[in-house]
Amino acid sequence: MTQRSTRNKIRWQCDSAIDDMFKALDHLSGVAAHSADRSMYIDTYLPSIMAALEEVILTTKKFREGL
Repeated sequence: MTQRSTRNKIRWQCDSAIDDMFKALDHLSGVAAHSADRSMYIDTYLPSIMAALEEVILTTKKFREGL
């Protein structure tokens, strides 16, 4: 059995981080769905959190391309 190279380990970690961020985005979508526009606090802050996370995902994907 061959060992994975350090580069492949780093790529795998980055891919896992991206997958986890997508899961977090799904969970935040669930928060929005459960609140059903009944919470002014969630309606105020959650969209910007989700938008920021989407930007982090895009940036991480670009970073991953360079690895």
